Amino acid sequence: MALWTYANQQTIKPIAKNFPQTKFEQIMEETQVEDLQKLLGFEFYQDIIQNPADTWNAALLAGDTYVYNSVTYYFKGLKYVLAYFAYARYVKISAIKDTYGGFVNKQFEESRQINNGDEKNLHKDFRKIAFKYWEECQKFLSVNSSEFPYYYADPLPDRYWASDNYNKCFYI
Repeated sequence: MALWTYANQQTIKPIAKNFPQTKFEQIMEETQVEDLQKLLGFEFYQDIIQNPADTWNAALLAGDTYVYNSVTYYFKGLKYVLAYFAYARYVKISAIKDTYGGFVNKQFEESRQINNGDEKNLHKDFRKIAFKYWEECQKFLSVNSSEFPYYYADPLPDRYWASDNYNKCFYI
């Protein structure tokens, strides 16, 4: 089950309008399974995808405001996290075509491909933005942890990317 739609993606971080919807749906699925499940852990991920309309899960997905120590905070929600993770994947695969002869880059006469280093930098930058939105979600989760029984504030080793492996984890 997709937690955000093509329309959500186009509102948050638009992709090319001529990008095939089926490929986008594949990116959505891969983003949820690889990135979101790793952030949330299996049990919390299952709760979110099976109960997205639950009041608290819906707030986590869509973003909301909350009050902590008499201060009101706003966060964008998991849809922003997902949209930026998906965009990072999109950057890496948008120009690649799978053919009977192997993978090729699309070429157009009036344009040229960005180099591999620039592509990796864009990919890394969009993942960094996704993680900043995730930090906002974590603060919301911490304040409201009693409403999220499957949320664990202390990450387990299989749920996070160690900072010393930052470059390795983003390009695999």
